[in-house]
Amino acid sequence: MIADLHLHTTESDGTWSPVEVVRKAIEIGLSAIAITDHDTTSGIEAAIETAGGDLEVIPGIEFSTASSNGEEVHILGLWIDAEFAELQDRLLFFRESRVKRNRKILERLNDQGIDISQEDVLRYVHEDIYSRSHIASVLVEKDIVKTKGEAFEKFLAQGAPAYAERPKFLPQEAIELIKRAGGVPVLAHPGLLKDLNIVPSLVQAGLVGLEVIHSAHTKKQTKFFLEFAKNHNLLPSGGSDCHGPKGKDEVYIGHFTIPITWKEDLFKKSKNH
Repeated sequence: MIADLHLHTTESDGTWSPVEVVRKAIEIGLSAIAITDHDTTSGIEAAIETAGGDLEVIPGIEFSTASSNGEEVHILGLWIDAEFAELQDRLLFFRESRVKRNRKILERLNDQGIDISQEDVLRYVHEDIYSRSHIASVLVEKDIVKTKGEAFEKFLAQGAPAYAERPKFLPQEAIELIKRAGGVPVLAHPGLLKDLNIVPSLVQAGLVGLEVIHSAHTKKQTKFFLEFAKNHNLLPSGGSDCHGPKGKDEVYIGHFTIPITWKEDLFKKSKNH
């Protein structure tokens, strides 16, 4: 029995709907998945309804935060209460801020001589709120870059010409909010961090898990982070970070999974236990 605890849908920057994600998970024989869309919980209900008794769907979220030194840090929340009012208020603020941020990104791309409009991007989304990943898809379509990864590297990543700052939100704040919402906070893809010295302060804030297994981690990194988690009294977690076909990095559901015992140990730390 295995689980994939990091998945995205069309409700954020994935290319599979929540229903499609669940069907794929059942098809390949997963026992549990977590829907962890960026800044929204809107796909969770449909996923749970589709799964019925064939699959455990864990309600989740992924927050993009910035450490005090400005580095981007992603925090997953597992087993959150998706109806928790404070959580939904914060998510609404983030969605409204994302709209303003995306306009700035498009303006900066135009300033770089790139012909791209909001209408171009909206063809890739099922609601009016889109992400940098959707902008990257348009840049690939227009043959400005060859891959979405190149789009981020050249234009959209932190420090690149079209990058626009998001609202300040510390990882410690995300951890505390997830815990108030009854969830289990997990540091996502630590192998992408430049500075792991932030981890002790995250543990102090209430961090519970570390994403040991992830599509961006090498085997060497996975082994390192398993030991790192033990040394910092963190529970191991993991998942594919699948964004669906033609999604970010072309990683598929179930390619990076964890033993069901890891999932059960994490669940014991939630308020739902």
